[in-house]
Amino acid sequence: MSKSRSRRKSTRAERPQVETSFVDHSHNIATCQRILRSLTGAMIGAFVLIVVLTTFSVGEPVQIIGRGLYFIILASVVVSLAVWAVRVRFEREMGKNTHVAAEVLKRV
Repeated sequence: MSKSRSRRKSTRAERPQVETSFVDHSHNIATCQRILRSLTGAMIGAFVLIVVLTTFSVGEPVQIIGRGLYFIILASVVVSLAVWAVRVRFEREMGKNTHVAAEVLKRV
């Protein structure tokens, strides 16, 4: 009987570690989603500002601001791709079914 009790204790000790790991990845995935949403908002906002600014003027200050907004869009795209790759890896570690596009990372 003492052997079965020791087995039960070890199983109980292992359960919180598995649950904690699952919670940590869920939190990380949610954080990745928030980052992706904010970067999408930054890209859309920058694009709208470029359109609005160039509608009213094409002067030197508008060109400089537009160029800066363009680089913000490019940086958002690069960071979004990196965050997406990290999110897919977390989902794969959790065993979730990932999208078809995530299969690209398996080949790389």
